[in-house]
Amino acid sequence: MPSTTTLLEKTASEHPPSRLQEELAAGIIQLLKEQGAGVGHHLVELDLCRHFGVSRTPVRGALKLLAARGVVEGRANRGFVLRQPLDKAPDLGPVADRGEDDAHLFVAIAQARMAGRLPDQCTQQEIVRLFDTKVAVVVRVLRELAELGLVERKPGNGWRFLPSIDSALAQRESYQFRMLLEPAILLQPGFKLDPAWVKRARAHHQSFLDKPWRNTLAVEFYEMNADFHEALARASGNRYMLSAMQQQNQLRRFLNYHWDYGVERVRDSVHEHLAILSALEGGDNEFAAALMRKHLASAKAAYSESDPGDS
Repeated sequence: MPSTTTLLEKTASEHPPSRLQEELAAGIIQLLKEQGAGVGHHLVELDLCRHFGVSRTPVRGALKLLAARGVVEGRANRGFVLRQPLDKAPDLGPVADRGEDDAHLFVAIAQARMAGRLPDQCTQQEIVRLFDTKVAVVVRVLRELAELGLVERKPGNGWRFLPSIDSALAQRESYQFRMLLEPAILLQPGFKLDPAWVKRARAHHQSFLDKPWRNTLAVEFYEMNADFHEALARASGNRYMLSAMQQQNQLRRFLNYHWDYGVERVRDSVHEHLAILSALEGGDNEFAAALMRKHLASAKAAYSESDPGDS
């Protein structure tokens, strides 16, 4: 009878990993290194879901990918354990950029949802016709949206979009809540930054400043932005603050995939993030909290200016 790992390797080869699964696989290896995990370390699926703020589906896919590459081993009724020392783990390599067709459809779906042109429920073929795109592109995008918790497959046929911020009132309430939550996150007594994350985040932000802006970058910008705010919440050491921030990020995805606030707001936001990081690295959390409050107020003002109906 084939082993669990062999079956996982076969499954992984039949179903290529999604971009999110590849990102999670690399993130899991980094997390294990930070934890100093050794051979035989048990990976708890639910803990990984909480840490990365995603559902079980992409985490399971990432673990299967790691099993297929020999990093972890699946054991019947026991989940996954670390199979080899991490210094011998294969280099997963950089995650491939999302294809331009896929990125265009991400943005187009977000725009249509925000404009009310795409109903809560629809079929795959309806999306193909509405956006004049290829079935393969729709399949990839719906798969990733499902892993992100934005859509779910209906029993039988079709897809259902899950709740998100889709009105001026909801957006305004979200910013009001975040302006209370996020400065307080930075002032928690147990707040502790992860130096490895700070290094990665700073490099990502700097590289983003060098990219000529195009609409399809809205997806990458949102992901970088969400990672920034969630990582600071994780550094607070407060599980409830982290959970609230993850929920806000989830609700804001479609709103931010449809970026309508101009390239200058993108650059201002990046510089504001970097200033907050510098204050935190300097140990001035009070100043960082003030910068965070100003950052969120500026974002709220930019949104209000882009939507004259929001008063």
